[in-house]
Amino acid sequence: MQQKTAEKALIKTGGGLSVALIFPNDYSSAIANLGFNAVYAMLSRSGFACERFVYDKNLQLRSIEHNRPLSDFNIWAFSISFESDVLNVLSIFQKSHISASSHERNGNPFVIVGGAMTFFNPNSLWAIADVIFHGEIEGCPEFFEKIYSFWTQGIRGEKLLEKLSEMSCLSIPILGVRSVKLSKLKNIGNSLAESFFLSPEGAFGKRYLVEIERGCTRGCRFCVAGYVYRPARYMELEEVKSRISIGLKYTQNVGLVAATVSDYPYLYELLEWIKGKAKSLSVSSLRLDSITPHLIDTLVTLGDREITLAPEAGTQRIRDLINKKISDRDIDQAIQYIKKFGLKRVKMYFIYGLPGEKREDLDGIIDIVKNVRANGIFPYVSLNPFIPKPWTPFEDFKMLEVSDLKQRQHYLSSAFGKMHVRAKFESVRLARIQWIISTATPELSKELVSVNKPFEALKSVEKLWNPNRSWSYINVMNKSFLTFQNEMAFKFRTYPDCQIGECEVCGVCEKIKNQGGIRSGKKADIGC
Repeated sequence: MQQKTAEKALIKTGGGLSVALIFPNDYSSAIANLGFNAVYAMLSRSGFACERFVYDKNLQLRSIEHNRPLSDFNIWAFSISFESDVLNVLSIFQKSHISASSHERNGNPFVIVGGAMTFFNPNSLWAIADVIFHGEIEGCPEFFEKIYSFWTQGIRGEKLLEKLSEMSCLSIPILGVRSVKLSKLKNIGNSLAESFFLSPEGAFGKRYLVEIERGCTRGCRFCVAGYVYRPARYMELEEVKSRISIGLKYTQNVGLVAATVSDYPYLYELLEWIKGKAKSLSVSSLRLDSITPHLIDTLVTLGDREITLAPEAGTQRIRDLINKKISDRDIDQAIQYIKKFGLKRVKMYFIYGLPGEKREDLDGIIDIVKNVRANGIFPYVSLNPFIPKPWTPFEDFKMLEVSDLKQRQHYLSSAFGKMHVRAKFESVRLARIQWIISTATPELSKELVSVNKPFEALKSVEKLWNPNRSWSYINVMNKSFLTFQNEMAFKFRTYPDCQIGECEVCGVCEKIKNQGGIRSGKKADIGC
């Protein structure tokens, strides 16, 4: 962890109490992670002198800003996005020669855990954290303000935890499990999810990124983000323009971030405005059924040379199972549009090992890729084994065994090899470890902090692992809604998007049946 001299900061940190903000993954990922950027901005606004740390197993634990050792800091704030990051968190404690167990540390350092994992299940970090913040940091700005105030008043230990326990979006592990509510930002115009740091070493290069939409209306049944980030919220067009205008002062490269960029209601107006202002534009993802010739033409004009598509499954049967409401015709039409405008590369994402999957479903994946190749387009295919996640309709599904998944992987890999198609497969073994971490219990966390080799400990429980909904203390939505969606899935029936169909009564917004969902004008019951 060393200073990055090529980095450009678009924000200044505060000058008060020092805090270590830690992203337990590499620097390139940290720069591109808008959640990490948002927490830095919130800490700075709250008066903290924030210094960032990233994880690199070959480097010392020193801050990016001033090369200070992590041991200098009394407050450690972790932003955790991925299950594999949990192992890096444990490694950071080992490298620091500080106990990962909150009981043994006794608040020195004081450890705060936040990030994407806290929305659905942070139990793997239960024995590590002094405080777990659940949800979006912008929805509860008083969290860091209170910590700053209490800390500077000399309030520490149990007294500090007792005062913080009054907040409904926090778990205080030492005080036991209690029902908590996700903090969410009502007005995305107040979002902090944009690039506050630019660097050529970032995952997308020196590119200004801005989140134009949070949440998703689609309800794909495998996708935890589509459930825990509800309701979908869109940034007003003029606000997006204002932010991009500031970013363009520092770079000519812009990126639009959303669960599905093509669902942004002002997308075409925004793209027309960007023309002539940015040198290049990238988008995080596009819905196959939202692709039009105009959209592709505009993206090509703005320098995008590679489109990312996610059919997810190879047959209509499995797409109906996961509520991925796209057809074979949508896929064929998207390919023709891409071909028409001269694009030669396309990234494609698929999932295998889904419930009820048959050989014909794997053949469907092969056929889609074969069709892309036959149209003179080079597909880069990413294939991931299905990992059941908490707070989805498949949360109780037991992940397929390693042997079964490897057979499916070999079948697909062999077919792609014959087509000379580049295919990237996520490690089956690591995917199974991700499943354990994502469905972890507090008891598993206690075991992980007590051993020298946490990865080996996870491997030892892998074959017998059986999730038990230990994450149900997080008040995400009505469990009855997930049960209903599970029943619909195994009838191979799709369900309308919440923005265009009748209200789903999932429990995120006010429980008003058949009133038009999130576009009814009813206020969502969100916030800390």
